[in-house]
Amino acid sequence: MLTAIRNRTQSIVVKALAGLLVASFALWGVSDMFTPGSSPSLVFEVGDVEIGPSEVEYDVRREINRLRPMLGDQFGVEQARSMGLIESLVQRKINDTAIYLAAKELGVAINDDLVLAEIKNTPGFQSLGGFDQDRFQQALSQNFMTQNDYIVQVRRQMGRNQILESFSLQTAPKRLVDTIYRHRQEKRTVDTVHISDSAQKGIPEPDGAALEKYHKDNAGTFTAPEYRALTVIRLEASDLAKDVEVSDGELKESYEAREDEFTVQESRRVMQMILASEEEAKKAERALSEGGDFVTVALKVAKMNISTIELGRLTRAGLPFPELVEPVFSLKEGANSAPVKSPLGWHLFHVTDVEPGSTKTLDEVRDDLGQSLALEKAVDNMFELANRLEDLLGGGANLEEAAAQLNLRIVKVAAVDKSALDPAGRKVESLPGGDFLSIAFVTEESADSLLTETGDDGYFVLRVDGVTARALRPLDTVKAKVAEAWKAGKRAEKAKQSAESVIARVKGGTGLDVIAKE
Repeated sequence: MLTAIRNRTQSIVVKALAGLLVASFALWGVSDMFTPGSSPSLVFEVGDVEIGPSEVEYDVRREINRLRPMLGDQFGVEQARSMGLIESLVQRKINDTAIYLAAKELGVAINDDLVLAEIKNTPGFQSLGGFDQDRFQQALSQNFMTQNDYIVQVRRQMGRNQILESFSLQTAPKRLVDTIYRHRQEKRTVDTVHISDSAQKGIPEPDGAALEKYHKDNAGTFTAPEYRALTVIRLEASDLAKDVEVSDGELKESYEAREDEFTVQESRRVMQMILASEEEAKKAERALSEGGDFVTVALKVAKMNISTIELGRLTRAGLPFPELVEPVFSLKEGANSAPVKSPLGWHLFHVTDVEPGSTKTLDEVRDDLGQSLALEKAVDNMFELANRLEDLLGGGANLEEAAAQLNLRIVKVAAVDKSALDPAGRKVESLPGGDFLSIAFVTEESADSLLTETGDDGYFVLRVDGVTARALRPLDTVKAKVAEAWKAGKRAEKAKQSAESVIARVKGGTGLDVIAKE
């Protein structure tokens, strides 16, 4: 197969123009390159496949359009050529064509089902429900491809991968191949009988002796975790904000400084066609004035299809050049613009929808803005309080004394485990976040922790008031759970006995279908 590829690539006949093209696209003028009749009828030839200028032009323009969102709307043919992009595209096309021909000659064929499966399993086209047609179409539009273009590309890429992967893999021993083949391709028809634990009946209630034994034998299941009693001081900006006052002057000043946050800019859904000359632009304008549809005129005059003329919804900031803003935003819904010149050429715009802008008044945002300002001030106050609290504790005050001096709230936690549960298994509410529980369970009894950030605009400091070690819960407190666990075990034993009986009967010649009906 490698020899076939080499022979195929050696048969590449790149004619004089193609040689110049691969070596340096710079020998073609920018305008000549894409002007009908100015370029040769053949760019390069690989085997019996001839690639003409139109196919190269299509690939170059598509790549330029794909890169413009990243490199700016001014990115064009000249910039692509200076970056070596055109040479790279042509060389890649030569390589891909050679491999495609090799795959074709070797009989590598990718059927429609494989191509469809490859497309449907592409991660970029997936949503929660599986393959997402809208994402697929959006990706095609963003890459300036039709569905047929993409299918052809996927089919060729899959064939290419099969060829290239065959070079990198060593030939496996026949015995190994046969073993793997049998393992992967073997199919079996299986009859099953399901015997459920929960379906087992006639399980008696355990007596006292059975409960005591099960409780003792399964001590780990009924052992309570370590619990800790804690005293906690929390500093939370959200709590402090409740006592912060915000003046009308502060509200007004903040509103004026942040007015953009409360403003929705006017937006428009816009279509655009770009033409190389004023003459072509006026020709398109005349066609529109005579009642022509913008999409139809764009396709006929500018050779732009619906996916390339649709700009989507734009604000004034979304247009690439200042000279385009007023012509677009002075149009009424459904209107067409006159030709407008920019560094990219001559533009004609069509507005399909107008969404007026709006600004919320101070009264409309007063509550939200007041809460935001109060929280900002509370954060500043919290840092000051944290420093004062740290100083008091460092000076020998205990948590209660420090909280009293700073008018802070003390929280007492009677018992909590590492999962934030109390002895009854209930969630202990209002605990600080961050590393609170980790710190609580590494701090020595009667000791204070360091003042620690919670990670969400807050601090805490704690004292461990008591430690209750892990211990087996008394049987009286978990008797119901022990009884249920004992019965679950007995049901499992009974189900296993039934399964063993079924196996014995099957080995004796009774069919599973007969047993299942019993």
